[in-house]
Amino acid sequence: MTPDELTEPERALWRAFPRGEEVDLRVGAAEADDPSDDTGWGAERTVRAEVITALLTGAVQPEPGHVPGMYLTGARVAGRLRLAHAEIIWPVRMRSCSFAEPVELDGARTRQVDLAGSRLTGLEAALAAIDGDLELAGCRCTGRLRLTGAHVAGALRLQRIRLEHTGGTALLANRLTVDDDLLCQEAVVAGEVQLAGAQIGGMLGLDEARLENPGGRALNAFNLTVGAHLWARRGFAAVGEIALGDAGVGRDLDLSGAHLRNPGANALFAHGLTVGTLLNLGHGFRADGAVRLRRAQIGGSLYLRDGRLANPGGDALDCRHVQGRELVMRTAEPIEGVVDLRHARFEVVRDDPDTWPAELRLDGLGYDALDPRLAAGRRLMWLRRTGGAYLPQVYEQLAGTYRRLGDETDARTVLLAKQRHRWRTLTWYARIWGRLQDLTVGYGYRPMRAGGWLVALTVLGTIVFGVDHPPAVRGGDPPAFNPLIYTLDLLLPIVDFGQERAYQPEHAQRWLAYALIAVGWLLATTIAAGITRALRRE
Repeated sequence: MTPDELTEPERALWRAFPRGEEVDLRVGAAEADDPSDDTGWGAERTVRAEVITALLTGAVQPEPGHVPGMYLTGARVAGRLRLAHAEIIWPVRMRSCSFAEPVELDGARTRQVDLAGSRLTGLEAALAAIDGDLELAGCRCTGRLRLTGAHVAGALRLQRIRLEHTGGTALLANRLTVDDDLLCQEAVVAGEVQLAGAQIGGMLGLDEARLENPGGRALNAFNLTVGAHLWARRGFAAVGEIALGDAGVGRDLDLSGAHLRNPGANALFAHGLTVGTLLNLGHGFRADGAVRLRRAQIGGSLYLRDGRLANPGGDALDCRHVQGRELVMRTAEPIEGVVDLRHARFEVVRDDPDTWPAELRLDGLGYDALDPRLAAGRRLMWLRRTGGAYLPQVYEQLAGTYRRLGDETDARTVLLAKQRHRWRTLTWYARIWGRLQDLTVGYGYRPMRAGGWLVALTVLGTIVFGVDHPPAVRGGDPPAFNPLIYTLDLLLPIVDFGQERAYQPEHAQRWLAYALIAVGWLLATTIAAGITRALRRE
C-alpha cells in the first residue's frame, strides 16, 4: 500500500501515526457526530480497515523523538479490522468511530485499546492479551462481544455500554482475567452476560446497569472471583436469572436498591457463594422470584433490612446450610413465599415480629442470640410458622438461647411446648397419658402443679371425712381418727400412717377413697417421670 492509494483522511492518518498525533474527523455537531447513525458520513470520514491494520502491524516506521499511536476519532471504518494474533506494541485509541464489521482481536497482544463511544457490530477478542486498559465505555454493540480467556492487565471499562444481542449471548467473557476493575455502571444489555470462571482483581461495578434476558440467564457468573467489591446498587435491574453459583467476592456483595425479576423461577441463584464481609439484599432490594443462597459462606452479615422478596407458592429465600455471623431479617414487608433456614448457622438472628414470613423452615437452624429478645410465648408463635411437623431441634435451640441468657422460666416454657407438640403426634391412648402428665406436672417443667393437686385433694378429703367419719374396721383397736392424716394415707402410696387400714369408708365415701388412691398413684408416677426427665435434661 502506497500513499497514492490512500484517500485524504487515510493520508492524514498515515502521516499522524508515526508521530502519535490524533486525527479527528468530527464536524462538531452532536447529532452529526453520533456514530450510532453514520448514514451521513461520506468519504471524507471513511477509513478503510486495511489501512489501520497496515499501520498497526509495521507499515510505517516511527519518527525519531515520537511515540507512534493510533489516535483516530469520529471515523467510519470500512471493512473488517483483522488484527487476530497480531503483536501491537503501540496504543490504540479509536473513539466515537463506526465499525461496519466486527473487530477481530483473537489472540492478539496489544497495549491499551480504547474504543470508547464507538458503534460496533461485534468484537472478537478471545485469548487476547491487553497490557493496559480495554476501554469500551459508551459503546453500542449490535453483535457479540467475545472476551473468552482474554487477559486485561488494567481495567475493563464498559460503563454506559449498550449490548444488543436479544436471545443470544451479548457478552461472552468466560475465564476472562482482569487485573484491575471491571466497570459496567449504567450498562444496558439485551441478551446473556457470561462471566463464568472470570477473575476480577479489583471490583465489579454494576450500579444502575440493566440486564435483560427474559426466560434465561441475565448474568451467568458461576465460579466468578472478585478480589474486592461486587456492587450492583442504586437501580440495578435484571430480567432473567442472576447466577453466582460458587462465586467468590473478597469483600462485600451489595445489591441494595436492585430489582431482580424472574417470577416463578430463580431471581438470584448463588449456591456455594463466598462473601468476605457483607451480603446486602436490603435498603430497597427487590426480588420477584426465588433467592437461593444454599451453602453460602458469609464473613459478616446477610442483610435483608427493608428488602422485598416475593415468590408466591415456592421458596422465596433458600438459605439452607448458610454460614454467617449475622442474619438481619427485618424486611420492609412479610416475605411472600417460603423462607428456608434449615441447617443454617448464625451468631445472631435479628428479625421483626411484624414482618415474620408466613412459612418458615427452621429445622437445624443454629444461633447464639435473637434480637429482639421476646418472651417465650411470642417466640413460640415464630416456631409455629414451621408447619405442623414435630421438630424437636427448633425447641431445643430456642430453649438453649434462653438458658444462655439466664432465663430458665422461658426455657422451661419452650420445652413444655415441645412436649405438648410431641404428645400430639402419638396414639390416642398415649395422648391420654401425656395429658395427665401435662395437667399434673407439666411434663416435669411445672412441678408445682403436683403440689397444687395434692393440696386441693387433701383439703377435699379432710373436709369430707371430717364431716362424716368412716367407721372403724371391726375387731381391731384403731387409733384416733384424724381426717387430714387419713386423706394423706390414701393419697400417698408409699406412706403408711395406719389410718387407711383402721377405717373402712362406706357408700359415697368409699368411691372418694378409691379415687384418692388412684389419683395418688397417678401423681406419684407422673412426678417420678417428670423428675426423671428433668434430671436427664440437666
